[in-house]
Amino acid sequence: MEETPLASLSLTHVHYNPEDPLSFLSAWLALVPQALCVAYATLILTSREVEVILMFAGQMGCEAFNFALKRIIKEERPKQMLGKGYGMPSSHAQFVTYFAVYLTLFLLVRHVPTVPKPDTTSYFLMRVVLAAGVCLGSGAVATSRIYLNYHTPKQVLAGCAAGVLCAVSWYVATSFLRTNGYVDWVLDLGISQFLRLRDLVSSMTDASIASSEPTMQEHHIVKADEVDQTGTDITTVSDDQLMEEVAQGLRREQASKATASEPNESQEQRSKPSRRPELRRDGSAPPPPLQPPPPAPVQQLPDRPPDSLSLAQLKQIVQDMPKADQPAYAFEYADSQPLAEEIEEWFQYSEFDRIMLLGMKSTFERKWASFCEKQSAVSNQLPWFDASHDLRKSFMEQIINELPDRDISARTEALEVICYALTGIWGSTAGKAVPDYPEDLPPQAVTDTPKSKSLQIIWMQRNTELVNECSGLGPLLSCLCKALEKNRSSLNPDLDGLDSSSDSANVAASEHEVNLVLTALYIIVEIGRRQEKHDPQNVPLRDALMGLKPNLPVFLVEVIARLRWDDSANIPLTRIILLFWKSLLLFFGGSESLKKAKEELEPRMEARENSPSRRTPFLTASPLDYHLFRQEITSKYPAYNPPLPVVPLELENNSILPPLPQHPSRTSSSTGLFSGVGPSVAGGNGSILHQSVHIATPAPSPPPSPIGPGGKAGKKQNYQTNQNFPFMYPPLDDSSNDIGGRGSAERQDALVGKRWEGSDVPASIIEAGKLFSTHVKMTRAMRQLWEERERFMKYDRGWYLDENSTGSDEDPSGELVEGLQDLGLEERRKSSHSWVPQRETDNDDIQRRLDAVESFYSQVLVHLQSITIVFLKIILTNVSAMVNQANGQNGHAMSDGYGGANGFPAAPNSFSDSFNADAAIEELDNIRLREITGKAISGSLLLMLKWFKRSHILKFEYMTQLLLDSNYLPLILKMFAHQDIDQAIAQKNDREELGFFHFCHVHSDQPPNSADNSDEDSSPSEDEAVPPPILRHRRDTDPGTSSVRPSSPHEALPELVEGPHRPEVDELGFPTAPPPKEPITVFSFRNFFSAINYLHIMQKITRDKAHRCLLLVQYKSSTILRKGLKIPDPHLRFYTLKLFKSQVPYCGRKWRQSNMRVITAIYLYCRPELRDDWLAGSDIDAEVEEALPLEQALRGLTHWWHLRRYKDVMGGEERASMMEEERDFFVRELEAMGWGFAVEEMMNEEAEMAANGAMMNGTEWDGGPLQMEGW
Repeated sequence: MEETPLASLSLTHVHYNPEDPLSFLSAWLALVPQALCVAYATLILTSREVEVILMFAGQMGCEAFNFALKRIIKEERPKQMLGKGYGMPSSHAQFVTYFAVYLTLFLLVRHVPTVPKPDTTSYFLMRVVLAAGVCLGSGAVATSRIYLNYHTPKQVLAGCAAGVLCAVSWYVATSFLRTNGYVDWVLDLGISQFLRLRDLVSSMTDASIASSEPTMQEHHIVKADEVDQTGTDITTVSDDQLMEEVAQGLRREQASKATASEPNESQEQRSKPSRRPELRRDGSAPPPPLQPPPPAPVQQLPDRPPDSLSLAQLKQIVQDMPKADQPAYAFEYADSQPLAEEIEEWFQYSEFDRIMLLGMKSTFERKWASFCEKQSAVSNQLPWFDASHDLRKSFMEQIINELPDRDISARTEALEVICYALTGIWGSTAGKAVPDYPEDLPPQAVTDTPKSKSLQIIWMQRNTELVNECSGLGPLLSCLCKALEKNRSSLNPDLDGLDSSSDSANVAASEHEVNLVLTALYIIVEIGRRQEKHDPQNVPLRDALMGLKPNLPVFLVEVIARLRWDDSANIPLTRIILLFWKSLLLFFGGSESLKKAKEELEPRMEARENSPSRRTPFLTASPLDYHLFRQEITSKYPAYNPPLPVVPLELENNSILPPLPQHPSRTSSSTGLFSGVGPSVAGGNGSILHQSVHIATPAPSPPPSPIGPGGKAGKKQNYQTNQNFPFMYPPLDDSSNDIGGRGSAERQDALVGKRWEGSDVPASIIEAGKLFSTHVKMTRAMRQLWEERERFMKYDRGWYLDENSTGSDEDPSGELVEGLQDLGLEERRKSSHSWVPQRETDNDDIQRRLDAVESFYSQVLVHLQSITIVFLKIILTNVSAMVNQANGQNGHAMSDGYGGANGFPAAPNSFSDSFNADAAIEELDNIRLREITGKAISGSLLLMLKWFKRSHILKFEYMTQLLLDSNYLPLILKMFAHQDIDQAIAQKNDREELGFFHFCHVHSDQPPNSADNSDEDSSPSEDEAVPPPILRHRRDTDPGTSSVRPSSPHEALPELVEGPHRPEVDELGFPTAPPPKEPITVFSFRNFFSAINYLHIMQKITRDKAHRCLLLVQYKSSTILRKGLKIPDPHLRFYTLKLFKSQVPYCGRKWRQSNMRVITAIYLYCRPELRDDWLAGSDIDAEVEEALPLEQALRGLTHWWHLRRYKDVMGGEERASMMEEERDFFVRELEAMGWGFAVEEMMNEEAEMAANGAMMNGTEWDGGPLQMEGW
């Protein structure tokens, strides 16, 4: 096979005769077009001139025209030329001819001189010479093509003619564009402003016009104290200077006026320094006084430049400028604290954890020494850090293989070795810094990896990666599952390794094993989150954990849900909740992932993105707001037809939920709020899914009443029309008909005899409709709710039975034909398949997170109610403990042991001191444990709510319903009522000397100085009678303060100083006392985090739901939530204000008058909406009346959606088939008409259901059939 010959590409290759100088010059002239292209590009990039861009565009069009002509004519080049391509016309000649002609036209016609008052003849000749030079150059280029034998003279002339034609045509076209303003329009576009394009010709024209106008005389800037009311200069000057000026003025008056008005003299005066305007007065006039009179106001000319500012005035302006408020607390809301702080919170201040840590160290050292002896002939133990990676991997694989052992002692030792490795081999790394620790790290990096803990954290990460490399995550999860299952059961048959057979020993061993495996998994999850934070693309730990079976968060939910029925299980609940929260953060993602998912999934507002003059913030409105706006406008202006809404809501419906019955049943108030969750035989108060009768065409509601908001008519003034009545005048011109009038106006014209000017709809109303319609934003959640509403309404009316169909995309008639062809419900049930998640975005990371949320929700749906109840029971327990603690401080027996006997301090070395110290540490640990548990619970609930909403709105609604049914609102309000929130966030219940890292440092190979060693006394190997150093800083506690001392002795003094004077703000956010000079760094992140999360969850539960907001009003939450407004934190105040905002419409006038500062703060800090009528404007009575039915409708729709989406969880295939059979339209109609054999069976079933309903609802249904008149 022959090889393909190579081709060459050269833009500067020219054939010439080296012995001929003219040929050499012609070769260089042939490169002129390439040089002009480079010049074009350079000018466009540097000057951004529109004229250059237009000229280059025409040049490219000329080249395209030449390309087409060559392929149409197809005339060859001269025979003696070896060049490729056609020769007619010459592209070089056409290129340079276009350039020369267009530039000549620009210089002689379009170009406007900017030199002030130039010699017109000489300047024009200069441009003519320049144009002639360009033409001669282009002629030389064209001639060079003939001299080099590239073209014939005919071909060159044809090229020149084509170039002239293109230049003249394009010049005429650009002149048309400039004359009609298209160039200016392009320059006003956003892309042109972004590229900073400018117009050379327009600038020159403006400059020429300005230069052609008469020269403006220079004006002397006279200050206010230098002139009198007539403008006469009265500045204080010396007598000699004044007399000289008077003499000069007299000499100027004697000069001729013609000479003074000549341009030359004017030019001379401009060249001289500016002087004070001449003072014209008679010769006998006395000189002005030496001291000026009081200053008088001066009428400044509009074109006079402002006076310059002095330095003192500038300093005053800078001082008066608003400055950024310095935060009172150095608190920044985040998904969690840094790794070191989270590891500290995992370990408690208890002897159990200290013994567990020491046992890890001893077991690891023994196992590692034994392994090294077997692997090497050297008896000396090889340090872990000096061993090779293969050696460490071999050791870890051996340890992991011992995890499935039936002997609990062998499993415990293996877990201790793994946990010691995962904690960073703290015996050798605690308290050390990495050798190359940089000194110029940013504060965030220093907080994430402190210098004194950097080496231990680095080895924690390395050993975690080693465990993952050895495939140790699966055995660890299996070990956890087995340990919790065996702990759940009463028998433990695998405790063969224990010598004692007592139950207490078995329970202790099992508890120790569970704590070890939980510690290992927690550290792995934390290191996985650290990996994702540093490198989101490389997350091997997260991928490995997500691939485990069973799913870690799902398994933890099942473990927590068991406590709803059996709260006596002996499991470390706080650690399980912490691990569950961190696993959710790792699997789903935190705030950044939620933000990216929202940006990816939410529909973008085109008006906000494409508008060059947009404002921030861009106010939006929901489709429901626009629907209510259309109702109000069309009721007042029937002739106006507003723009169509995004979704076709019913005219009488004021909610995006399915339409409500117009006349609710009289029994709706007897069954309570949550009757819509399950089936009911009543017609009005049950779920909308199980109504007995459905009206095919509901009766239309009456139009909005002319009565104003609140049920009271507005006070009518004299000669004033009530503005609430419709504007009923008919349209009398064509514009009204175009807008949407009521037909022809010919009869009215004949009767009236004249035509109205303009439309009968005010222009402001039309503008409001356009503005409102362009700002409507259909969020993803609302779109999902609307789609499910449409599917439910079609399903409820019997239009289709296929639960996998979308409803809006399928033809009901096709389903009808299919149903007629296959009447067997069993066959249809068998052919139907379960719902399959669909891809919602092209972003793989976001789609993976959504899939993880869907998988988690489908598996834990059956346990969601249980885990919600368990979480709230824990919160209730913490609140009860808080109340008991407060009662103990108010005079009851104190649990911290700080008080001495009979009010006197005890002896420093007595037995009571040791007992009180241990009790104080235990009390501190209990308070700290409650805070950590609250932090994990609030973080887990908020994270689930956010991700459920990102996945599907009805998942979020179901979770909020569970929280509402579990009394979340009164529970959290009770917690805030009994908790002094400002004291809770200001007090940090942590002791560094009792923490994990300090304990590791004390018991490491390089302990700190003995003076700083405060933990050695508490080690189990020492039994001195001397109490721990905590007693040296003991002090009596005031009854008004916390029952726990400050977190460290060094923090005791600051708390005494700042305790009574904590920073507080009023309702508007202004400090009530002088703020601290620097942000306070000693505070409780946990209490800050928990309080914000609790308020955020409460706001999510009650947002845009009138019935739930009424519950807040009923609970009188405003007096409790007011505490949150005193804290100078923007997040805490923001969610508190939003909760106030949701209650304002339902509070009375007296409440509003007494809380006007809170309402003002809502206006200042809460982002408004386009239709923000929370303060006044809506029909509150109607909204309150529909609050409960709307809540029931939402619950019914949520229940139906779950039955449709999650058949297996909600009742299986049997219930699904029963539901299909019950909702079959034709079967139901035939049975209602008596055309079936199942009429009697159905009546019997209804009778049984009615009997059951009577048992459930008391005597409500005794002795009577179903009531139908309530519709």
